[in-house]
Parts: sequence; structure tokens; C-alpha cells
Amino acid sequence: MSIGAIIIGSITGFISAFFGIGGSSIDTPLLRVFMHTPPYVALGSPLPTALLTITIALLTYWKKHLVNYRVFGWSIVGGMPGIILGSYLSQFFSGQFLMLLTALILFLVGVDFIYKNFSKNKTDRNNYAKVETINPAYIASIAFVISALSGILANGGGLLLIPAYVLLFRMEIKNAIATSLLTVAIMFIPALLIHYRLGHIDLGISAAMSIGVIPMAYIGAKMDLKTKSSTLQMLFGLMLIAFSIYFLISQISV
Repeated sequence: MSIGAIIIGSITGFISAFFGIGGSSIDTPLLRVFMHTPPYVALGSPLPTALLTITIALLTYWKKHLVNYRVFGWSIVGGMPGIILGSYLSQFFSGQFLMLLTALILFLVGVDFIYKNFSKNKTDRNNYAKVETINPAYIASIAFVISALSGILANGGGLLLIPAYVLLFRMEIKNAIATSLLTVAIMFIPALLIHYRLGHIDLGISAAMSIGVIPMAYIGAKMDLKTKSSTLQMLFGLMLIAFSIYFLISQISV
């Protein structure tokens, strides 16, 4: 049982539940940098642990009635075929390319969140109501594109769904996190099965990470609910930018 994997699970379990991003997007870089895990294994092994993190965090958010079920439903319609397609396509990309693409996406998402936080200090309370008027085809199309990319990168989509919900659908960030968690929980299943079949998952690493995830995911979700949305959004962006730069440099030097 790897102590390193347990520590990584603890760290990402907290961060993932706090920011609602599932976990695999952060686990993958950590496994590469600190445990020198092969690229494809680093992509696939966090998936079972990420599903566990999502489930623990979702139970906390669910009690607060923060999920937008309309957005969730249409996200599944577009996202399920997208993540299945992306998961199969992942085998046709080099592991190094996928690592660098992960770093780039982390950086761009972080910049988007910080920009939005500065350009608009407070989310308009009417914005959440306007979500109900968004064309279902638009929701499904966005979910398809995001999920296809997420399948290639072996993550459930929360890393990209949350910014899309906030920036494109004008959802308040906590509603976006809760809705994303439920969406990703469903879409993770086919991605997990496909990557397992492709041999990208090391169950020993997944099991070790789960030991750290269970307590820290619960703590992270609880702390999120007590944090101001503006503060949460700023922290989300800063965390992604800092980590993406570090990960990019580490992968280029490999």
C-alpha cells in the first residue's frame, strides 16, 4: 500500500470536494510529478477514487437543495455520448500530449474564473432564474463538447462543467458545483469502465488513494458550504493557475 498515494488521495479528496471538480484532474498531475506514474495509468487510476469523492461531496450538497435538475438532465443527454466517445479516443493520443493538454486546460480555466471574479464582484441573483430559459439544445451541445474532451483526459468533466455553468449559463458557483457533481457522478461510470478495459487503471493505486479520500472529501464539502461564493471562485482560479504552471514545467522537463 503506497503512502504516497494515500497522501495524494487526502489532498485531492479535500480540494476536489471543496471545489467540486471530481479529483482526477488534480490526481493525474500529482501522480505523474510525485510518484512518476506512467501517463496512461496516471490518467485512469484516479477515476474510481474520483467517483468516491464525488459521491461523498454530493451527499452534502444534496441536502442543501443546490442542484438544478433541468441543467443536469440536458447535460446528461449531451454529455453521456460525449464522454463515451472521448474515452475511446484517448488511446489515440500520446500520454505526453494528454499531460500537456491537461496543464493548459487547468491554466485557462483558472484565468477565466479570476477574470469573472474581478469583472463582476457579485453574481446577479436573477441569473439563476434565467437558467430556466436557456435552450436545452445549447445545454446539451456544450455538455457534449466538454464531456468528449473530459473523456480524452480521463476526468468526469467537473473541471470544465463548473466554469461553463458559471460563465455560459450564469449559475451561482455553489449551484454550479452541486449540479456538476450530480452530472459527473453519472458520466463517470462509462468513462471508468472504458479506461479499465483499456488497461489504464491500477487498482492498487486507486485503493490506496481511497483511504485518504473518504474523510477529507467530507471535510472539504462541509467547508465549501461555509465559504462565500466570491472567495470560493477566486480560490478556485488561483489554485488552478498555480498548479497548472507547476505541472506544465514539470512535464516539459521530463
